[in-house]
Amino acid sequence: MICLDYDDVLIIPKPSAHPITRADVNIEIRNTVPLVIANMPSTGTYKIAKILSKERIVTFIHKEYSVEEHLRNLMDPKIDLTYLGITSGVREEDLWKTAKVLDKVEPAYINIDIANVYANMQGMANAISFYKNHFDCEIVVGNIATTAILDELVEAGAHWIKIGVGPGAACKTRSEVGVGVPQFHAVREISKRAKELGVKTIADGGCVTSGDVCKAIAAGADMVMIAGMVSKSEECDNIVEIDGKKYVNFYGLGSTKQYNKHGISDKEYRPNEGRDLLIPCSGSILDVTNQIKGALRSVCTYVGVDDIKDLHANAEFIHVNHQINRSLEKYEI
Repeated sequence: MICLDYDDVLIIPKPSAHPITRADVNIEIRNTVPLVIANMPSTGTYKIAKILSKERIVTFIHKEYSVEEHLRNLMDPKIDLTYLGITSGVREEDLWKTAKVLDKVEPAYINIDIANVYANMQGMANAISFYKNHFDCEIVVGNIATTAILDELVEAGAHWIKIGVGPGAACKTRSEVGVGVPQFHAVREISKRAKELGVKTIADGGCVTSGDVCKAIAAGADMVMIAGMVSKSEECDNIVEIDGKKYVNFYGLGSTKQYNKHGISDKEYRPNEGRDLLIPCSGSILDVTNQIKGALRSVCTYVGVDDIKDLHANAEFIHVNHQINRSLEKYEI
């Protein structure tokens, strides 16, 4: 079976039934721009959440904060809980740590995130049940790349499904373990079934450009999670200075750096599935999110709709071998 990725497709332009400008287009769903900042140690921070909540963009906070750090930040009036998710694992200590936070303050989302849902479906189901029975947050679970366990996750009580195994910029699962599904295909297939089941999806990983974000939404995702695209931003955590230059130390959740830094108990049984990167700091995270918002408005005008919620139903894709003309790329400034 041949499965396609974002690089393999383009969206076909269509004439509009009436004149549309980018200013006419609504790119929000439930007063939220369909973007999520991933729960990576560099990006899933309260600092970034404060900045992006004003833009109505969701941030999933990484799980390495202590209960005290969570509560101190969540009590800050500059944190808009509508655009925030707390990340949890499925171990008992993860559940009780997160519950201590949620007993005091409930954000909009609980992001239950584990390395391999396929290997621990029971643990995921138990975690979903625990949170559903005690709190009112929307439950986000993942990640998956096929529909094989989608129905079980929905039956357990998940509201959102994260899609993507291996496409992230800091992930090496595909090269080191040989596992994954091309992200465009995974998003299309899982989102289709999720809509039938009445739940929503987040396309997590694989977006390199704002055009990829547009393709993910057009393919059926309700939101798109990004980390690598904003990993050079000056607002990121884990900034180090080398020879007078600033770099973001951006590392994967399955990396040796993550295992060593956060004391993973069974790390001797795990391969290194994440990159440990030093990325030169350049510009603001708002530069990236504004480019994406502009692209989402523009793609809607190209397919003849003035609301992002209509993009998927009106988008048609074509399989391509070549996307863009790179002949002058080296001269770009």
